Amino acid sequence: MSNFFFTLLFLCCWLFSGTGNALGQEQKSRYVTISYDDKEVLQAFNENLELSRKLSYATRKKNVVTVGDEVLAKADIIIEKVQVVLDMFPDNYHIRLVLLPDEEDVARVYKQKYGKRVDHIAYYSLSEKTIYISADDTRLRVLAHEIGHSVVDHYFQVRPPYNIHELMAQFAEKHVTD
Repeated sequence: MSNFFFTLLFLCCWLFSGTGNALGQEQKSRYVTISYDDKEVLQAFNENLELSRKLSYATRKKNVVTVGDEVLAKADIIIEKVQVVLDMFPDNYHIRLVLLPDEEDVARVYKQKYGKRVDHIAYYSLSEKTIYISADDTRLRVLAHEIGHSVVDHYFQVRPPYNIHELMAQFAEKHVTD
């Protein structure tokens, strides 16, 4: 009986060892770990995330081979730009970026976690250090806003009041293309 148990345990571990991620796939860069269900979601996110001329120039300096590489390069560049805009450079900054297919999926995840129905296309979870974003609704300014929240969250030891947090995120959103 114990051999059967260990065999079953081994098979379960092997089957679920994949990426260690509830979504299907995961990729990591200097500042971000991106999680997504399938390559179509990643592709939609990449296509909708159009960078300004200044920011897109910076991606040319990165080693971009795949769509995943391009998304990671874009995310890192936006994070660096938001840090410059806010003049905040937190130590050991690393966040998770969860790409969801659409606004309904963002609402479903939010309701599951917080018990409230919302119509957000993206949000930053302070407790998880994670941005959840709709790939269909992705825009540079939306992502910059959520990254602004994450940079502020990582920078201060005592979290500022919500209104200040929101003002800083709005400032990052407004000036990401400067």
